[in-house]
Amino acid sequence: MTGLWRGGTSPKEIPHWAYRYLVVCLKADPERLSRLKCVEEFDYLEKRPVHLIRIFDPGEAQGVEIRDFASLDRHPELMLYEGHRDMESEEIAIFPLKVG
Repeated sequence: MTGLWRGGTSPKEIPHWAYRYLVVCLKADPERLSRLKCVEEFDYLEKRPVHLIRIFDPGEAQGVEIRDFASLDRHPELMLYEGHRDMESEEIAIFPLKVG
């Protein structure tokens, strides 16, 4: 099975499933979301495979190199949203960490 990695992906666009959840459920501004980036990682939550996601504004990360999911462990103040998608049930849970 591919996707079993540690450290996660390098910053990229917010995936469709997360973008839709942010706009519909959290009423996030689509224009603002288009400027944000995310890092992702595969993990387990209560023995269930999950797709973890952290969303941040690269403009606020000046002087900080965000290379992967673990990079934000050292700079949690940069995270705007954090959550996951259950890979079996497809349930999504994303929470705002910083508003503004």
